Amino acid sequence: MNIKRCGIYIACLDPVIGKEISKTRPVVIISNDINNKYAGTVTVLPITSKNLNKIYPFEVFLPRGEGNLPKDSKVRADQIRTLDKSRIISELGIIESQYIKKIEKAMTIHLDI
Repeated sequence: MNIKRCGIYIACLDPVIGKEISKTRPVVIISNDINNKYAGTVTVLPITSKNLNKIYPFEVFLPRGEGNLPKDSKVRADQIRTLDKSRIISELGIIESQYIKKIEKAMTIHLDI
């Protein structure tokens, strides 16, 4: 599978510990394409369709259909994870640049950089 930055993929995040976001779910790839091509890992942000009534500064709302998401969702920049590529199950779609800019801002806020 050719994994690309800004792509939405289905990934298995289990097993987890404590407050780490779990289950098989959509994730957005945030690692660069050189890493994605040559490394055995990718860095992702999980996507959830829960608790959409509040969007924090480290979260980004994505409407249903964006990147082929089946439901309104949000990206959780506070849950940055590096995954082995074997956890990536399938490709869902690509996020538009307007949302990528918002995701990058959310990561900047979360990491205070």
